[in-house]
Amino acid sequence: MKMKKLKNVWLFLSFILMVAGMASCSMDDPTGVDVSRDDIIGTWKVTANDWTNSEGESGRNDPEHMGQTLSVKSGGTALFRGESFNWTLSKGVLTLSDNRGRNIRVVILSYTEEEIQASYDCTFESEMYTEEGNYTFKRV
Repeated sequence: MKMKKLKNVWLFLSFILMVAGMASCSMDDPTGVDVSRDDIIGTWKVTANDWTNSEGESGRNDPEHMGQTLSVKSGGTALFRGESFNWTLSKGVLTLSDNRGRNIRVVILSYTEEEIQASYDCTFESEMYTEEGNYTFKRV
C-alpha cells in the first residue's frame, strides 16, 4: 500500500513538472494580440524604437529607424526600410522574410486603427547577425 502511494506521489510530481515545463516554453514564444490581415494592410511609419544587436550595439529612436515606413500590401508583399519582403500573419505575429535569408518576426503587442506597438527580432542568416527590440508604428 505504501509503494502505491509513493508511486502516485511521483506520478503527480512528474505531471506538475511537465506542466511547468510546458508553461515556461510558451513564454519563450509569445503570440501577439489578435489582428486580421485587413487590420495591418497599409503604410505605417516608425515613431519610436529601441534595439540591441549581436555585436553589442544598441540604440533608441535613432535616425536609422525613425521615420522609416513599413508598407504591408494585400498580395503578401511588404516594403520595410527600403527592402522587399514576403509576409505572413499568424496569432498576432507578422513574419517578414526574403530570399536572402533575412527573417523579421514582429509580435504585435497592441493594436488600434492608428497605432501598432510591437517587439521584434530579426535574423540575417547569411551574415550571422541578429537584432531585437521594439517599434511603435503610426498609420500614414
